[in-house]
Amino acid sequence: MLLHKKVTLASSPLLLALSWQFRDEPLAVCTCISGLAGLATWCIVPATVSTFKRAGLSGVDLAKPNRPVLAESMGVVAAMIYLVATFLFIPAQFQNWWTAQKQDTAAAAPPSLSASFVFPFGRLGEYLSALLSLQSMVFLGFADDVLDLRWRFKLILPTIASIPTLIVYYVGYGVTHVVVPVFMRPWLGTHIVELGALYYVYIGMMAVFCTNAINILAGINGVEVGQSIVIAISIIVKDIAYLCTGNTEGEYYHLFTLYLLLPFVSVSAALYYWNVHPARVFVGDTYCYFAGMTFAVCGILGHFSKTLMLFFVPQILNFIYSAPQIFGLVPCPRHRLPKIAAGSPLSRTMVARIQGEIDATNAGAGSSGLSDTSSDDSAEQPASGSHAAAAAAADRGGIISRMHKSVSTAMVSFARARTKRPARPSGNLRASRARSSRANSGSGTGASAYAGIYMVPSRTGLRGSKPLGILILRVYERLGLASIERNDRGEMVSVNNLTLLNLVLVRCGRLTESQLNRRILLIQSLNSVLAFLIRYRLSHVFYF
Repeated sequence: MLLHKKVTLASSPLLLALSWQFRDEPLAVCTCISGLAGLATWCIVPATVSTFKRAGLSGVDLAKPNRPVLAESMGVVAAMIYLVATFLFIPAQFQNWWTAQKQDTAAAAPPSLSASFVFPFGRLGEYLSALLSLQSMVFLGFADDVLDLRWRFKLILPTIASIPTLIVYYVGYGVTHVVVPVFMRPWLGTHIVELGALYYVYIGMMAVFCTNAINILAGINGVEVGQSIVIAISIIVKDIAYLCTGNTEGEYYHLFTLYLLLPFVSVSAALYYWNVHPARVFVGDTYCYFAGMTFAVCGILGHFSKTLMLFFVPQILNFIYSAPQIFGLVPCPRHRLPKIAAGSPLSRTMVARIQGEIDATNAGAGSSGLSDTSSDDSAEQPASGSHAAAAAAADRGGIISRMHKSVSTAMVSFARARTKRPARPSGNLRASRARSSRANSGSGTGASAYAGIYMVPSRTGLRGSKPLGILILRVYERLGLASIERNDRGEMVSVNNLTLLNLVLVRCGRLTESQLNRRILLIQSLNSVLAFLIRYRLSHVFYF
């Protein structure tokens, strides 16, 4: 039996028992239901791979040299399990009301005199509106995976899906003012500005941005799910830290966010297991829209939309960096993911050092070959100077060619040796994962098979670029943010595709796919630390 099935069978009864034991604590019940949802996702995703492939929902992994065909749109599985878990949690969320109702009934208290009979319809409406927006976004995301919708629909559909959330926000809370930073108050003459309808435009645009921002920063195994997990965990840490302070003001909104994000992290972690390098499934646009709308709903109904934008700084920078291609100023190909370059596993610094030693050796060998050839020619026959120079040049070229060939052969052999070298034994977990990969994807290719496969920035031609786009590229080049190729006349010919993934490769050199994914997640994690610093240590500089 595979590892994920063993763990699920062993853990499910325990989680069910804990959820019953702590049935009076909604947060504990939510945690147990989230664990069950994660285990279900862990098992159901590989079980549905063949079904999705038979339905034609599959795609080619362009970042692998053997181009494996993987099941696509598997994010819909995680999203549906998430919705089932959140539906099951609805009764547990109002457990305190059920308990109070029973107590009042036993005491024969008239319903009109008992405040406990007043059901919190407002909270139920907020929760159901959030689920309605999420369900609509999952449906629209799956439609995008199947029908390949145009970009204009990707901007309109999230706006429509966010309408239930906006309506409930208007009816239940309706705050549309913002606090003015300290340095702007002398100019505006007030510390609060009422935005009115513009505030709803802002939060509606935030929903559109969140759903598409995850989708734009994509292209390698695990990066979509990984960045979503980091953002969700950051928000959870913020909410738990607030609850630990004992401040009851606004406690419900932090609990509301936890009720939505705990199952999200659980199903996403299970999906990440199957999507991380080397991926066995693709998550598709469904997961990107589902994750983005989850964050947007939490930010709107949890009343921390501005703090949410701090966690999305890498996505905002990626959008700004990609703007010349997104808005048609620079040609934008369909796929902008980095391309593979099967080369030496040595670092660029090591290769440069070896190349320097080769050049120095070649220079010495060339001069030695010239003198030997000249002496041999003069001993055999009184050849002219031109014949001696030609013979010396031929010998020198042969020596240099043989040395380059030897070094290249050695580097290729080293790369093959690293590729074929058996992986380190790491216990039953990695062995079970490899068996599961072979069973479900039909391929025994593991991470070690791609040890010598590196990724380099993909490029696009600049024919047809707008003058403003060329100007922006020159600024990028001056700042070291773009790698531009020029022809003999100094004209721009091509540039790396303008995504954060390619930018990391431009700045860091070639990386493996797993290394690139870890760099992106490290950037996302460091940004969360910076967001906490700005929100809780520097906010008094601007707002007090």
